[in-house]
Amino acid sequence: DNEIYQAVVSTQSTGEKLQSKHPAAAPLSRKHLVSTVPAPSFENATFDSLDGVAIKRAAKSTRGGCGPSGMSSELWSRMLCSKAFTKEGDDLSFSLARLTRRLCTELVDPTTLSPLLACRLIGLNKNPGVRPIGIGEVLRRIIGRTVTQHLRSEIILSAGPLQLAAGQEGGCEAAIHAMNEYFERDETEAVLCADASNAFNVLNRMTCLIKKKKVLCVDT
Repeated sequence: DNEIYQAVVSTQSTGEKLQSKHPAAAPLSRKHLVSTVPAPSFENATFDSLDGVAIKRAAKSTRGGCGPSGMSSELWSRMLCSKAFTKEGDDLSFSLARLTRRLCTELVDPTTLSPLLACRLIGLNKNPGVRPIGIGEVLRRIIGRTVTQHLRSEIILSAGPLQLAAGQEGGCEAAIHAMNEYFERDETEAVLCADASNAFNVLNRMTCLIKKKKVLCVDT
């Protein structure tokens, strides 16, 4: 069914519910750092061709609400792509491309990235309950879109059949046909749909960050 949620009124009760959805960070889980699967290696040369043109292309296709700064996707697209700011737009896109390459290839102090990673938190009425929605900065989305477009083939290869929303053509259609095929088998008695409670917010982020560092950052 198509579900339509409305933003809840900001009250002390709503704030407490949203706070409960964001528990304190869990300690590092070292047992989950051990993996027998070799991590893919991206050398600096992989990102050398990531330039201002890629930034502009990503900005044109970026949509959605603005983050804490209030800078909308339309504003970013105008600053980067409008003919009224040709030189300024080129300079800005060049600087953002250089920032993006650095984020992909160097270990950057996380405390300096707080403004880029900040989100505007709103609560949607699930009736009952509250669903927390974080609306991040448009600039973060532009950078992320630039990187995913640049590494599209590598992402598809790494995700394989485990993540069908990684750019594979007809991925969702393939999932539906596969599920129908399993459901129609004589030995299939039922299909179980599992949904973890508040899964994204209880993720062990320290473990995740260390694993991603090994994949995305090269030694400098």
